[in-house]
Amino acid sequence: MFNRVLNKVLLIAVFSAFVLPSFADEIVIPAKEDLKKSKQTAEIQNLNQYFEYLPNAVHNNWTPYKANTDYEVTVQFRVKKNGEITAPVIVKSTNEKANASVLNAVKAGAPYKPLPSKFPGDSVNTQVELRYIKN
Repeated sequence: MFNRVLNKVLLIAVFSAFVLPSFADEIVIPAKEDLKKSKQTAEIQNLNQYFEYLPNAVHNNWTPYKANTDYEVTVQFRVKKNGEITAPVIVKSTNEKANASVLNAVKAGAPYKPLPSKFPGDSVNTQVELRYIKN
């Protein structure tokens, strides 16, 4: 009985070894760079989508100031229709030493994606809050 079970297990293993590679040729997994590019080039349809995108874009450029305690910094800036920004300003901070890292994150991401084409204004004022949680 044990030999019969063992033979079935080996048969399944051998079958898998020969069948899977033929399927693997048909599976295409996009590179991380391609996924990142497709997300970056996707057009934003409305302000809700834009305000979901923008904090993530800033956060992706942020190298946090390493502190001994948690902190949060809120930065305010204006985004123009073409994605360019005005000079960012810190409006709230619980760690003054972290302010430069947040300002650098905002500047590093500019220009951002353009505002939605249906947005009637020339620019929009926004605030982004970044939080550091010490582990």
